[in-house]
Amino acid sequence: MAEERHESGVWDVLVVGSGFGGSVVACRAAQCGKRVLVLERGKWYRPGEFPRTPLQMADNLWNPKSERYGLFQLWSFRWMDAVVASGVGGGSLIYANVAMRMPAEWFCQQRDLWPLDYAELDEHYRAAEKMLGVQQFPAHLDERVPKIGRFDDAACGAGLRVEPAPLAVSFSAPDRPLGDDIDDGGNVHGVRRRTCRLCGECDLGCNEGAKNTLDLTYLSAATSPQLRVPATVRDLSDVRRITPVERGERIEYEVGYFHHDPVTGDRTCRTERARKVVLAAGALGTTWLLLRNSCPENLDRLSDRLGSGFSGNGDALGFLDADDDRTVDSSKGPVITRIAHADGHLVEDGGHPLFAAWMATALEPRVYWRAVRLVVAHVAKRLVGRPDTDVSDEVAEVLEAAEKARSTMPVLVMGMDTTSVGSMRLDRRRRLEMDWPQLDARRYLRRVWRTVDRLARAGRWRLRRGPSDWLSRGITAHPLGGAPMGRTVEEGVVDPFGRVFGHPGLYVADGSVVPGPIGANPSLTIAALAERFATKIVED
Repeated sequence: MAEERHESGVWDVLVVGSGFGGSVVACRAAQCGKRVLVLERGKWYRPGEFPRTPLQMADNLWNPKSERYGLFQLWSFRWMDAVVASGVGGGSLIYANVAMRMPAEWFCQQRDLWPLDYAELDEHYRAAEKMLGVQQFPAHLDERVPKIGRFDDAACGAGLRVEPAPLAVSFSAPDRPLGDDIDDGGNVHGVRRRTCRLCGECDLGCNEGAKNTLDLTYLSAATSPQLRVPATVRDLSDVRRITPVERGERIEYEVGYFHHDPVTGDRTCRTERARKVVLAAGALGTTWLLLRNSCPENLDRLSDRLGSGFSGNGDALGFLDADDDRTVDSSKGPVITRIAHADGHLVEDGGHPLFAAWMATALEPRVYWRAVRLVVAHVAKRLVGRPDTDVSDEVAEVLEAAEKARSTMPVLVMGMDTTSVGSMRLDRRRRLEMDWPQLDARRYLRRVWRTVDRLARAGRWRLRRGPSDWLSRGITAHPLGGAPMGRTVEEGVVDPFGRVFGHPGLYVADGSVVPGPIGANPSLTIAALAERFATKIVED
């Protein structure tokens, strides 16, 4: 994490953002001897530092104007909500660990949108899978996760092909206990990591270090002291300005940013210069940066396609309530362990942290009713002089009433929602706005809910749709597009190697370059694209 300023004052590669694009590029550039600076608006999180209590979670949102420097940023547009991360490691800190390739047949359906062949990604998929330690959820742990059997039975009964999810997680070997030490050869935090304890807290940040997040993989490699020039990662650095500067026949870029001090709340303006700049702030962050800097003083030759091609990746959220007494216990295991394949979309079992089960218990009306009866009966016995000093069974009966906590399972859906394509722009106050085809999205969701309802009936569940569906709104944890790839400046903002048309030395390497929905969890595809882009960034 050490800071370094080079004598020349000019970095070879400056990366904005440290998610599945930025961390990959930073790593590969540093390994090739380049002087690399990563500017990340969020802060470092070591295993053990992720918030868990309600009070801690209140400060775990991102809004520097309110002196909040937390992990989650929530966007709310007119017809679409989005959740993104803010921290060193980007979305890997809060995603559900699924590292799945985009199905080749879905790529072929969008072949006219992608300016590269699927085969060109294969070697880069393999490189990312190796670096992230991707493996299927181990079969020897299935019996420890009650929801797996129920989901498998329901998916098979609904005629869906189901398979274990490929996860970027370190699990214990069959002959080792949960929470066993991980020997990763050292990481950027210098802390000990432990294997997965099946606690269901993946989406809040893993306090065991079992998730193979980008800070523990790519960034640990990028900052390794064994490199000739280790990369520098500077947190709490919020980039706002990107200005080309002529240096003879060469173009450099001056990057202006705010550096936040979370202790004092102060922010200072800073600038850095670099020969190459890689924007990797995510689909929303990068698009906002490019739109903000699309002016004669900064980036005056950007494609008219900027802001187009937004996709929510077909995301949808539902809840399945069991119609029988079989326990689901969705707080056991990683958040996602199974993937069921339907026609044009995927259905994945969901999970939640343990405290969510306690919250559900506290909100259950039957729990309150039984608790009131217990108190009334206890007081009545005391009044007549026959107090019951052992109330263990009565308290157990109160807690047993929490059916929702033990029998509800979230399900996550994503897929080829190719008709719902939105666009982004800045409003008069320079805030990001979105136009979203609500009616097209609802037609896609009707197909999704028919599949989930079929799975629910096969597993003796009742389907409850997510809050976004009740409000006729979209919601996504996988925003894509905004600076799409294209073969020419008329087709896209960047070329098939992430180079921004009209601005030599400026690149984009994140989900904003994806020209359509990936359909599967997009993290691995974004990492594979960044692996591909990095080869050109280093060579140019």
